Amino acid sequence: MRRLFVLFCYSVALLLLVSACENSEDDSSDFTDSAVELGEEFIKELYNVDDPSVDVKNFEKLMDLQDNFSSYFTKKEFEDLEKIRFFTIPQEVANKLNNKISVQNISIKKSDGDQNFEHTFTLIFTDQDGNKVDEEEMKGQMTIVDTKNGLKIDRYYDGAEKTLVNK
Repeated sequence: MRRLFVLFCYSVALLLLVSACENSEDDSSDFTDSAVELGEEFIKELYNVDDPSVDVKNFEKLMDLQDNFSSYFTKKEFEDLEKIRFFTIPQEVANKLNNKISVQNISIKKSDGDQNFEHTFTLIFTDQDGNKVDEEEMKGQMTIVDTKNGLKIDRYYDGAEKTLVNK
């Protein structure tokens, strides 16, 4: 009887251990899927520019434009990117070139560590008649963390301040 009880206890312990490992893998997969979704949503919102005629000299309008992106970022990263006017770069480039910008082929993959991701995407520049004028391949990294307010981008880089500003 005692052996049967010990065998039963070991079986229950093994079952609990296996189910705990499965939940951990599921949680990691859920985090990755949600992080990729957040990253894609941010890239689309930032780089899709349908109206290149927005007055980029209107400081208040540009500040409002930047504020639209605060929900994607931790406070510190948002403030760091806001200081260099990162969020206005696509709109300013579209205005300067009088082109619309669209995003295609977004790929976000987990890299080293649990929270680090590498991303690539293609920016397509079209004139007012819808003709493709140019395209630019973009690469970068982001770190996404789970905060009390949900997932947030804690580090973002794609080289736009160097690549696009020179267009």
